[in-house]
Amino acid sequence: MQGIGMIDEAGRLRLIGAGAAGAAFGVVLVVLVLSSWTPATPTVLVVVGVPAGAAGAAIGLLTTMRSWRLDGGYERSVAAQRWVADGKVPADVPAEVWIPMLQAQADREGAGWGKVLLGVLWIAMSWSMRDQHGPLVTTMLIGLWVGLALWGGVVVVPRARAARALLRDRVAALS
Repeated sequence: MQGIGMIDEAGRLRLIGAGAAGAAFGVVLVVLVLSSWTPATPTVLVVVGVPAGAAGAAIGLLTTMRSWRLDGGYERSVAAQRWVADGKVPADVPAEVWIPMLQAQADREGAGWGKVLLGVLWIAMSWSMRDQHGPLVTTMLIGLWVGLALWGGVVVVPRARAARALLRDRVAALS
């Protein structure tokens, strides 16, 4: 995987999770759109849902790998996340290395709030269409959107804020 580097077991599990989440998103989105015109039968799920799930899984994998590539590789991405979790950067890491790595982590706050906002909007939309889609599809959709909003609000935003605070403290210590 060019530009990503060696991936450990945790990275492989992240890729599996990204693929599974992408597949679920693809299937649920297709069921949402198609249930407006036709009932969600097993034939519809197999003929349209399976390819949509495969496309969603591929998109989930590609976006995760792209994120790692933009961070300078899987190892650098994990190192930056570890620094944020520990609240410190090792003393032997030069500022030219850790400043852009922490800045990339801090810049993800907007993406986290975007996930929260989209989750809330899609929950409201799914709930408003509950009579049209039925209780099972509505529950699946709301579960998906709640998961998206929680991921953004509980994981992405706090990690980005912690990265920003660590970056601010380390840059202040350099001055």
